[in-house]
Amino acid sequence: MYIPTDADIVLEDSIETSGIGGIYPKGILIGKISQIIESKNVTDRYAIVETAVDFSKLETVLVITE
Repeated sequence: MYIPTDADIVLEDSIETSGIGGIYPKGILIGKISQIIESKNVTDRYAIVETAVDFSKLETVLVITE
């Protein structure tokens, strides 16, 4: 996940859809930050997100491509 340089994030922060782009509505829970990865370059910062859904328990999914 890309993180803007001015973003203030901490472990366990919730990640939600933004609504930008018009595909998904704003506010759908994606998951929580489980790890923050910093690099020597301040613009290269990443987060590992633990998903809110246990994908192994899904029975039906919809895959959207282009």
